[in-house]
Amino acid sequence: MSDEPSATPAPTTTPAPATTTNAPAFTDHEAAREITRLNGLLEASRAENTTLREQVQTLEGQVDETKQKDLEARLTALEAENSTLKGENEKLTGEKALGEQVSALTGKVRDPEAALKLLTDDLKTADGKPDIEKIISKYPYLAPEGQTTPNAPSGGGGPQNSGPATLDAAVTSKDTSAINAAFDAELKGATK
Repeated sequence: MSDEPSATPAPTTTPAPATTTNAPAFTDHEAAREITRLNGLLEASRAENTTLREQVQTLEGQVDETKQKDLEARLTALEAENSTLKGENEKLTGEKALGEQVSALTGKVRDPEAALKLLTDDLKTADGKPDIEKIISKYPYLAPEGQTTPNAPSGGGGPQNSGPATLDAAVTSKDTSAINAAFDAELKGATK
């Protein structure tokens, strides 16, 4: 080997720059301004968020109040409708009961409507239906035609013939049942 120097020089090291303690800290003024601006936006956003939350709570309260008022108004309307329907139901129930009473009296008394007007609790059966016998005994003029009662204006017994009347006597009495009975008796006598 030779003593000749090599073609590549030996690496040299450069000393590191010396740090001085008196130098001010590096600040990027543009980055600081951006951070300040972003912090301001963040604070404004937080304030706006708080304001919006308060507004939402206020609106929710107003919605709840409005719903409450609507529900109360609807409840009042439904109560009024319920009252009206109850009144109509009572009316219909009364009309049904009246119809049943008229039906019970029809054909059993001379004037069912007059009997209903005179109907009192003592003239009803235990189930509330008209007691025909009690009505006729208390108001004999309501007895149907052809039915006699002891209190009837004619004495209640009808014609008191001891025997068959002659047709002439029946005609002079102008009693249709006596005339019919005498006529029937004449016919029976003629056929014998």
